This record gives sequence, C-alpha cells and structure tokens, in this order.
Amino acid sequence: MARDRKNYSYIITALKIISPALFALFIFLTNLIAYNDREEGTYKILNNEEYIKSFVSDTAKAEKSITCALFMYKIDNYNLGNLEEPVPLLTSALVNAAKRNINVTIIFEKSNYKDDLSNKYNEVTAKYLSKNGIKVLFDNESRKLHAKLCLIDDNIIYTGSHNFTYSAMKRNSESSVRIVSANEAEKVQEYFSKIQ
Repeated sequence: MARDRKNYSYIITALKIISPALFALFIFLTNLIAYNDREEGTYKILNNEEYIKSFVSDTAKAEKSITCALFMYKIDNYNLGNLEEPVPLLTSALVNAAKRNINVTIIFEKSNYKDDLSNKYNEVTAKYLSKNGIKVLFDNESRKLHAKLCLIDDNIIYTGSHNFTYSAMKRNSESSVRIVSANEAEKVQEYFSKIQ
C-alpha cells in the first residue's frame, strides 16, 4: 500500500512538471495556427455560411481598421440582440470593433432611383451604424456600387457575392473568398477612394 502511494506521488510530481510545458506548447501551437491564418499570400474560399464565422473572427482580431463597400446591408426587421442570426452577429462584430477604437467605415450603395429597395435598407442600416460609432459613407451615384468588399487591417480582403442580408447569409447559394495580401489590399484601398 505504501509502495502504491509512493508510485502515485511520482506520477503526480511528474504531471506537475509536465503540465505547464504541455500548456505552453498548446498556447504556442494555437498562436502559430492563428499566425499562419493571417500569413501573406493565403486565400480561402468561403461558401454560404462559412463567411460569417470567418469574418466575425477577423473582425474580433482587427487592430486598426475595417472598411467595407456593400451593395446591400439590411438590418431592417431584425432583433439586433439575437446573435444567433447572421446579420445581427455581423453587425455586433462591427460595432464591437468600433467600441475598441478600430476605425470602422462602411460605404453603401445609393441609387439615384428613389424607389430602389437598396436605398431604403441601406439608409436604415446607415443610421443605426452611425449611432454606434461607425463611419458611414455613400458611393458616387453616377455608378452603381455592386461590390461586396471588405478590408481588415490593410491586409485581409473579403470579396465575392455575399451581401450583408439574411438571404445572402442563410438562404442563397453564395461564395466569397478571404485573401491575405498587403499588395492586393493597396488596390482595394484605391478602389475605396474612387467610389466615395
């Protein structure tokens, strides 16, 4: 019995020594995976709802800026406190980034056709976002802004077919791509400056 206790004490002592090293290794590997996920020149196709988790994760990690140019961003008819729904979750991620002093800017499509539904939805969303610390701009009406383009920290680009609407995030068949490239980000910045 005494010998068994002695053996257990060796095991417990060994675990006390090994556990911190295993924990440190776990943290190191987690950070390495996160770093590689933001490594220059990587890309990932995001089909349908894959977009949501990826965008929300990158928004939470943003360090300085998030800029999006969107054809349609519809918060109308949503309970924005229900974070199980895609549009409230995306909106919450952007508002939380703004609260962390990240420079968040959304550029909306504004049609010169007064009855265009995108105008109605975008104006409602713009009012809400601006009240919550997000800079809101509208595109030049001479040309329709049909982009669904976001740039995070001048390095991570989201582009594709996803509007920020329930239909795009949950009902439609949509596909976008997440690109990590400072060089391509420069082109996105130029595009943003031209459409305002």
